[in-house]
Amino acid sequence: MNRSFWRPFLILGTAVLLISIVFRLLPDWDNQVFPIKRMDWLEELLRVFFPPEMEEPQTAEEEAPVENETVPLRTFTAKLAQLKAEGQGNIRIAHYGDSIIEGDLITGKLRELLQSEYGGSGVGLVPITSIVSDFRMTIGHRFSRNWESRSFANRGSYDVPLGMIGYTFIPRNYYLAETVIKVEPKIAVPDSLQADSVRVAAPATKAKKETRRIAVAGPAWVEYYGTDNPGGAPQFRRIRLFYSQASAKSRIRAAFDGKPSQTFQLQAEEGIQVLDLSAGGPVNKVRLEFDPRDPIHVYGVSFDDTDGVYVDNHAVRGYTGMYFNALPQEHMAGFQEHLDYDLIMLQYGLNVSQPKARDYDDYKTMMIRSVQHIQAALPDVPILIIGVHDRGIRQAGVFQTSPDIPLLVNTQAEIAAATGCAFWNVYEAMGGLNSMLEYVNAKPPLANTDYTHFNLAGANKIAAMLYETLTGGGAK
Repeated sequence: MNRSFWRPFLILGTAVLLISIVFRLLPDWDNQVFPIKRMDWLEELLRVFFPPEMEEPQTAEEEAPVENETVPLRTFTAKLAQLKAEGQGNIRIAHYGDSIIEGDLITGKLRELLQSEYGGSGVGLVPITSIVSDFRMTIGHRFSRNWESRSFANRGSYDVPLGMIGYTFIPRNYYLAETVIKVEPKIAVPDSLQADSVRVAAPATKAKKETRRIAVAGPAWVEYYGTDNPGGAPQFRRIRLFYSQASAKSRIRAAFDGKPSQTFQLQAEEGIQVLDLSAGGPVNKVRLEFDPRDPIHVYGVSFDDTDGVYVDNHAVRGYTGMYFNALPQEHMAGFQEHLDYDLIMLQYGLNVSQPKARDYDDYKTMMIRSVQHIQAALPDVPILIIGVHDRGIRQAGVFQTSPDIPLLVNTQAEIAAATGCAFWNVYEAMGGLNSMLEYVNAKPPLANTDYTHFNLAGANKIAAMLYETLTGGGAK
């Protein structure tokens, strides 16, 4: 046999082997002339012939439904019945939640249903600024930019006590603007010996965000105007401003229906203070102006009346419900003296949901603390925990219920049982497993294509079911 026939193949094979070994040993080197990337040819080859086992997608399973717990609501339903029978009195509900109730979704329809049955005119407590003011249809809302806003979202920096809404607003003579600036990198200057022989490549320009203060000359102001959209009111009957930290020199100016403004003195006393701005008759529009150099704490304006039912929308985007200790108990008690809440509703869960979660023990511990914090401040007010709704995620190419949702619903029911709260299972009310898909695909749709958030029609459907739960289904 002629051995020279194999020699070229032997040389070629040896060369390929040596090059492959060398490339495996070379480190990555990113440069503008000849970038080098480490070659893992052996791993790639093994992956082709022996593909790794794919993790089987976890899917949610049909489980026995978690029962609603409505016994703690009996005192509330008794008050509703009394209001219906006597035709006078006042009932108030605080509806706390995350983005699922933003823009008065769910809350607005619930308010409309309750007020049509039991009376009332007004949207309740409204913040000074809001990121969804253009979206909310139940009240017109405009404001200046020179307000500092603190909320539950400022986790880790609760140095400013929050108000009942979960926000505190401070008038300022500036606003903060975030801009993107280009950062020119420093070019290292080589020493004289290197300068003659080394060409230094110019580093790429980088960009970073910078927060700047922009001065504002005028007052910090806010305007509200009534609307006749469902859940709203075309006129304001009783207008009350909630604040604290005022001094003897603190004053505000208020104008009603575009008329010349009036000056009002604020109370320089401890605790939550209330300024009644009721204009002596219904008005459609109110404008409030604050001294931007007077850093009083402003918590919101309440639009209500002495009779009827009022449902306050307290939405904070991205909030989990686990840090109500940022709202001091003395603040909650101070608000309670004036607002006299009859029911607290907590609708959270969306911002702790993780498809791969296997337990929610830490969440359970933190939420029990939050609920107990509220109960200590408002000892006679029942609390309704509204379970997380169905949420779809894409698995194996199709949308289906996020595997953790049934577990999260169970955990929230356990939180309610451990704290003596009522519990309403929205997930089950929607239809349980994969019900969000039905909401998205309904004609017309009831939810957005993120398979997470309801649209207005879906929010109204949830509100109608919540109304039936609160009234025992016997109001109409």
